[in-house]
Amino acid sequence: MSLQSLQAEFDNRCWDTGPPKELSFLTLSFSFFFTLLNIPGNTLVIIVVAKDPHRNLRTPFNYLMCNLALADLIVGLICDPISVYIHWKEVTDSEVTELDYQVNHLSYFISCTASVLSLAAVAMERYLAIRDPHNYRSKCTEKRILLTIAGIWLFSLSLPWIYLNAGFIAYAFIFANSAVAVAVFISCFTYGLFLRAFKKRSRNSEKQHPAEDDNHRQPNDQNEDTLSRRNANTRREKAEQLEQRITKMFLVVLLALLCCYVPSTVLIYALGFCKSCSCETLHWFKDLQHLFVLANSSVNFFCYAFRSPRFVSAFKTMLKCRRENVSHEGVA
Repeated sequence: MSLQSLQAEFDNRCWDTGPPKELSFLTLSFSFFFTLLNIPGNTLVIIVVAKDPHRNLRTPFNYLMCNLALADLIVGLICDPISVYIHWKEVTDSEVTELDYQVNHLSYFISCTASVLSLAAVAMERYLAIRDPHNYRSKCTEKRILLTIAGIWLFSLSLPWIYLNAGFIAYAFIFANSAVAVAVFISCFTYGLFLRAFKKRSRNSEKQHPAEDDNHRQPNDQNEDTLSRRNANTRREKAEQLEQRITKMFLVVLLALLCCYVPSTVLIYALGFCKSCSCETLHWFKDLQHLFVLANSSVNFFCYAFRSPRFVSAFKTMLKCRRENVSHEGVA
């Protein structure tokens, strides 16, 4: 069976059979809830990185995570409200046009593709940061990161023609399988890299401590050199700890992606291949798989920003400055 036939079979069986009202109301409610979570959270990520009050957020990792927030924000600004609009029409028995579905699906696929590609780019950035820290800055320049972001959006914008030719179910089938495959590979790759770097750091630490003990017994004229090496080791250890903490945050984001996309993929398989399922059941599969993906765009903010001390500190500084400005304006 071809992928195009999956869409044709669903349309033939269930296009004239609308979804049950309780499903439309449920999807409407969750879409509205995701809008309330998505827009403030992802907007805040973009603003904080752009303002960067402490001058420590404009890093390759944060640029790519900011791009992820932008992709998620598009979901919140377009996909979620249109989903509310469409399912409100279903609840009130108003006509839902093909254009309504197309706008919703196109924005959904473009933004979600950009999200997955952004995570792939972050994985490569994490690889360079941990595997080759000495050349990391020279390879992950701001120019290259911006070019990578531009390439992500050009690629994402070029894919909707598949949807226009194959239909929602076929494209969702391709997208979900690709996204899950990429996410699983990136998760395993990054976690393996993280463990390898941690073991290497532990071995280096064990080798350095005996040398440091011997240095304490050297003549006084070598104390300054000993202190310099110790300070250099301390700075290197702090840098390695920071990179590992960032990598842990990235793994949490990947875990959230898998928790949302794996159920969505299972539902798409059921939607495409369940011959004995009723149209009502297929409509449940269709809406639920859509909601799982929308949910992912609403939780990335909590997985990343709330776990980043630098981000939280920058946000508190901006909030404090805002309050002080309001207080000064009130006094004036």
